Amino acid sequence: MQPEKSQMKRSEMVQKYLQILGLNDRQPDFKFLNDIIERHVATFAFSSVGCRLGENLPLDFEALFQRIVVNRRGGYCFEQNGLLFGILEDLNFSPELYLARVIYNQDIHPGLTHRISVVTYEGQKYLLDAGFGSDGPRIPVSMSGSESNDGDKVFRIEECSAGEFHLQVFRDGDFFSLYRFELSQYGEADCELGHFYSHRHPEAIFVNHLVVSLNQAQETRSLYDLEYRVITTSGTQKKKIRDCEQLRRILVDELGVLVTEAEGRRLYKDLSAQL
Repeated sequence: MQPEKSQMKRSEMVQKYLQILGLNDRQPDFKFLNDIIERHVATFAFSSVGCRLGENLPLDFEALFQRIVVNRRGGYCFEQNGLLFGILEDLNFSPELYLARVIYNQDIHPGLTHRISVVTYEGQKYLLDAGFGSDGPRIPVSMSGSESNDGDKVFRIEECSAGEFHLQVFRDGDFFSLYRFELSQYGEADCELGHFYSHRHPEAIFVNHLVVSLNQAQETRSLYDLEYRVITTSGTQKKKIRDCEQLRRILVDELGVLVTEAEGRRLYKDLSAQL
């Protein structure tokens, strides 16, 4: 699917984004920061569709706006948080860019393949992450070490060693580290390197797996290859995907990711061949 060319100015793109989320004409206060994260992850799907299809995925703001907001293709951290960073920058929140290592509570040292933002509001720093999929927070998470309640989840940022911060979620009676990061200086060139690995390297997760999710207020919808899950406080419903049309319907109708019939057939064929 080729992106449409936009003639909109950046300020017009920002206003269109805010209009879709119902946040135009709002005061840029802390409630606004809460709402922009919550509505973003409930509207624009975390998605590796572009990675699976081998598409070019440029990270400039206009390309991200077209891909995520206009063409509804979703995206993963370098895309979703790249778009959000530009929105926050335009709204004068002065976001700071950082890169993180995804560890899932393990003592490992993977590459810097996750992008996040930190915003300072009234003297307090908060992590904003609209690009970690079904496990990610739907709220700003305080950098103070205090717990941040996100519905049925509790997040915190723990400085586990000097200058090393872990985003943690409370899980099975203890806090579980999702990723770790340092407050070092990063730029767009660093993002390009991590992004290139994540959507081009033959061993990268998103190259090898179809991962799509929407984090909504009452439920999380999550697709991993050919298994679809709907997660609520009362439990998890699982569904095996049996054909390409079922896969396409879930992507389009349940997850809001627009794919063509030909793309649906290709995705299903490639995933089936991996089983």
